[in-house]
Amino acid sequence: MGGGTTEQTAMLPEFAETGVQQTLGMGRDAAAQAATYIPTYGPTQAAQSPYSQLATQQTDMMNSAFNMGGNMPSGGNYLPETQTYAGGIQGYSSAPLENQIVNEIREENPGYAQYTESFGINPQTGEVGSRAPQSQPVALEMQGSGGGK
Repeated sequence: MGGGTTEQTAMLPEFAETGVQQTLGMGRDAAAQAATYIPTYGPTQAAQSPYSQLATQQTDMMNSAFNMGGNMPSGGNYLPETQTYAGGIQGYSSAPLENQIVNEIREENPGYAQYTESFGINPQTGEVGSRAPQSQPVALEMQGSGGGK
């Protein structure tokens, strides 16, 4: 019996290989943006309507009348002051709290903050961080289908 070797190779069709390369390229581009922290400016929570505010005040007044205590501190409101946005929308923004948290992380853990920020994009300059996929020296390589992409 004759001895021989056989070799099998599996190769993607060119259209599939191109699609995979495009998808990976888009992922590389999006990765730096996903790693960039951008606080949410604008309303993240709608303000109470005047009727809701009135109902809350009346409930607290009723609780106080029966010595059950009220939710509102002296001054009559437990919510921060509402902000008015474009189009007259009233609500609350989480941006001040988010900025405070990020600043505290930068102060308390500067090494961690620098490391995580190195994966993103500097929002002021647009410069890509040193650890972002665009800054890595590894080229995208796929299996050889004769074209050497």
